[in-house]
Amino acid sequence: MADEKILIVEDERILALGLKKKLQKLGFNVTHTVSSGEDAVKSVKENKPDLILMDIVLQGELDGIDAAKMIINMHNIPIIYLTAYADDETIERAVKTYPYGYLMKPYKERELKANIEMALKKFQAEKESFMDFEDVYVDITSFIDQKDEVINHVLLKHYGVIGPLDVDISSEKIYVSAERSNKKAYTVFYELLNKLMSRYLKSEFEIVVYSKGDNICLEFPKM
Repeated sequence: MADEKILIVEDERILALGLKKKLQKLGFNVTHTVSSGEDAVKSVKENKPDLILMDIVLQGELDGIDAAKMIINMHNIPIIYLTAYADDETIERAVKTYPYGYLMKPYKERELKANIEMALKKFQAEKESFMDFEDVYVDITSFIDQKDEVINHVLLKHYGVIGPLDVDISSEKIYVSAERSNKKAYTVFYELLNKLMSRYLKSEFEIVVYSKGDNICLEFPKM
């Protein structure tokens, strides 16, 4: 795990330096430390770390959770939160960003090491499980049973406009798209495609998957 780049986001300089030394002692590669949410967003864009240790309470307009939301929407990077607070409201906000860990200060070396290693392994496993839509699924043909109402339930109730996917229904077709950089949307898109591929095998309808800019798109005829 020594090759992965770790970014520390901590506004207490002494704590940041102490954490950096502790991680280096454990064999991790800490490439940058920043003290604000704004600097975290900038550093991720410029340096592309493999994992972020994000303090939740930061000075400035962006706290750690707000900064994490921005980073997750633009980049696919695992984040572990660091905090001295564990109130219900903070935890609820943090959970909505799908973190890979949540560590309470002060940190024990064993907990730090275990959380970082598990986060990196989990993230790598998730990446390997994703299909490469550009290379493998540029033009996929499958079938949908037009009499089965489950597809409407899947698309419109669980994965509709209010969810992580964008859904557009015209007079003839249904279009679904997801940003590849949005991990949640990408995962749901993959799940939806699997459901379509596995459930609807007796119809003349065609499903097409293709890339459009930063999005993966799925289209098929309207029922």
